[in-house]
Amino acid sequence: MNPLIELKKAGQSIWLDYIRRSLITSGELARIISEDCVSGVTINPTIFEKAIAGSSDYDDQLKALLQDNPHMTGRQLYENLAVSDVQLTADALRPIYDSTDGADGYVSLELSPSLATDTEGSIEEAMYFWKLVNRPNLMIKVPATPEGTAVIETLISEGVNVNVTLMFSLAHYEAVAEAYLRGLEACPDPSKVASVASFFVSRVDTAVDGALEKNRSDLALRLRGKIAIANSKLAYKRFKEVFSGSRWERLEGLGGRVQRVLWASTGTKNPDYSDVVYVEELIGADTVNTMPPATMKAFADHGRVRSSLEEDVEEAGKEVAALKEIGISLDMITEALQKEGLKKFSQSYDKLIAALEEKKTALLHGSTERMVLNLGGVEQAVERRIKNWEKQEFNKRLWDKDPTLWFSQPTEEITNRLGWLNLPEIMHEQLDSLNEFAKEIKEEGIKDVVLLGMGGSSLAPEVFARTFGSAPGYPRLTVLDSTHPDSVQAVSERIDLDHTLFIVASKSGTTLEPNLFFTYFWSKVKGAVADPGRHFIAITDSGTPLEALGRNRGFRKVFHAHRDLGGRYSALTLFGLLPAALIGADIHKLVDRAWVAAEGCAFCVSVGKTPGLMLGAALGELALSGRGKATFLASQGISRFPSWLEQLIAESTGKAGRGILPVASEPPTSSYGGDRFFVYFRLDGDDNQELDQTIKSIEKAGHPTITIRLEDKYDIGMEIFRWEVAVAAAGSILGIHPFNQPDVEHSKELAREAMEQKNSGDSMGRDTIPVSDLPALDKAIKQWLGQAKPGDYFGIDAYLKPSHETWTRLQSMR
Repeated sequence: MNPLIELKKAGQSIWLDYIRRSLITSGELARIISEDCVSGVTINPTIFEKAIAGSSDYDDQLKALLQDNPHMTGRQLYENLAVSDVQLTADALRPIYDSTDGADGYVSLELSPSLATDTEGSIEEAMYFWKLVNRPNLMIKVPATPEGTAVIETLISEGVNVNVTLMFSLAHYEAVAEAYLRGLEACPDPSKVASVASFFVSRVDTAVDGALEKNRSDLALRLRGKIAIANSKLAYKRFKEVFSGSRWERLEGLGGRVQRVLWASTGTKNPDYSDVVYVEELIGADTVNTMPPATMKAFADHGRVRSSLEEDVEEAGKEVAALKEIGISLDMITEALQKEGLKKFSQSYDKLIAALEEKKTALLHGSTERMVLNLGGVEQAVERRIKNWEKQEFNKRLWDKDPTLWFSQPTEEITNRLGWLNLPEIMHEQLDSLNEFAKEIKEEGIKDVVLLGMGGSSLAPEVFARTFGSAPGYPRLTVLDSTHPDSVQAVSERIDLDHTLFIVASKSGTTLEPNLFFTYFWSKVKGAVADPGRHFIAITDSGTPLEALGRNRGFRKVFHAHRDLGGRYSALTLFGLLPAALIGADIHKLVDRAWVAAEGCAFCVSVGKTPGLMLGAALGELALSGRGKATFLASQGISRFPSWLEQLIAESTGKAGRGILPVASEPPTSSYGGDRFFVYFRLDGDDNQELDQTIKSIEKAGHPTITIRLEDKYDIGMEIFRWEVAVAAAGSILGIHPFNQPDVEHSKELAREAMEQKNSGDSMGRDTIPVSDLPALDKAIKQWLGQAKPGDYFGIDAYLKPSHETWTRLQSMR
């Protein structure tokens, strides 16, 4: 049985914390209501904003509104769009509302965040929306601020349903429950009104765990990941107490309903915790759990149902009390979380209005397309592919992490490598703590950050460093991923060990190169400072040898990576974002752009309107047609971005004798072979005159081109996500596994074999030519190149010190 159905039987309602127009119009909302027992929906303004910015969901309605009145403000446009979404959703949920006699089947709508401390203004706007939406199964969301409790009481007394939001503590809950009871007591017919009290969960663990990490005592470390659930269990205990006794019995006799506790913020943000922990541990009668789509899908896949809210309640009290013993005030944390929640909601709302103003301008005055596909003879094949994917429900199955998109037999290695799809939303919650850590490093006087990595753990940080540079006062970032002795020596000579922080980056914790780098620099730092561990941090999966090393050596901090994705898909994880934060890059903006791209590719969007899948169809069909060499051109300000794409494309598609060959930073030439296509990343504001002319000449010569426009440098966040989707999808066309890397491991085996045979004096039967014998070397290379056939490529695997001089000479060879 579907665990979601079991949840319903256990007395818990399932609400969806996600709404957008395509979810409704595609039929996906109706399916979720029917198959997954969803009986309510909460509007998320952040999702709403990303859907407006990243998709065409609302374009038709916006065009109609602006045609009637081109002077409508962003706020007025929002009201129209939101009310339409709410009405459509309320109508979809109406059968549930009717069949449960108003006990369930609600959709919630937010008030303006500017009214959070304005009682009269909130009441006025709530009554306005109540009448405008005109649906009995609407709930008005009201924050649990001191001013909000008076709003709750008034609205309930007037028969207006209320979803109380931003509750984090028992004090918040008790004030809200009292306001609800007073409202019921003043309501002419208590049977006609309903309310839920939204208690936020995972944000509590995020904040408390940070304080516990700083405490570092054994007790503190044992309490990690426990306080949010303990706090919630105590709130549920208080709920049962409030809704019992003579006062409640009198209201119940008049038809009053309990104000159900709604668990909000139940998506897991910490990679160390189960992705369904905030569902499994909070199950009980008369409760609601509002889940983001990813959490709902995860619970349907592997969730387990038991009456967990009634378990270990006494132990929950002890855990909360233990916090106080070690000097951590839960009350202070929860008050800060409510203020922070109000601030974030206000920021999301402002972004939403700004996105609508931008969309309004684009619709009224026109705008340049973000991606233009000029595919020549491949266009019809791409159109057929998109139609075929539409029939296969490719996009929905991608977000369901269905491995049969690539192979008929389910492959666990695929299922466990698609965690990057949800990264923008997950990482959004961790960005403040990363910025706090970066601020700490800056204020300590660290001048250099040296990342010790290799491949997937180092390419994104290098792109970010070259693209954004270091903000004033922030340290310089050096990425060391070359084992050439001169390279290591150059880094060692350039830094002051007293003012340097080293990042040891390895998902597996066993990667040879970063471990060797660490051994070298640890010996240097140990001989120069009293507490060498303070100068090192690690990024790795939990439970790896690197984590154990970090704990044993007293590293300043060990950051845990996400297990459910590979290294080349880790740009938007801590591997990319922590180094970016340390140099003062705006990681909020970077992730925000990626989130816009994610919503543009969301599970409910049709394939033909999904930028990532449209690009993926083009890549795959171009390769099938014999144009398998992707040649990149990029504006100067983002010139390093293709170097990240190189690995993503080559390592994901290059296997089984097939693949797409990425060609980056190639010097210009007068003519190109018929096995190429070209991708031009054009950054607004750069001097693009020469590149614009180059791409026109290439198109005139008959080569397919893909032009992608970036409004500013932070749009590379958008491109990272777009290309991750595209490359994964192209793998389906090529019939390869996009998430493994058999040839990478094979090359390592060959290297080890070569070194062993070299040490034993065996040259493996191959002719070797001394580099000093230039005539022989020239002859041998010419003979070798003479074997090249059309469609082949020539690559230089240069084991040389990375430098401008080396790069210039290699470019001249190309």
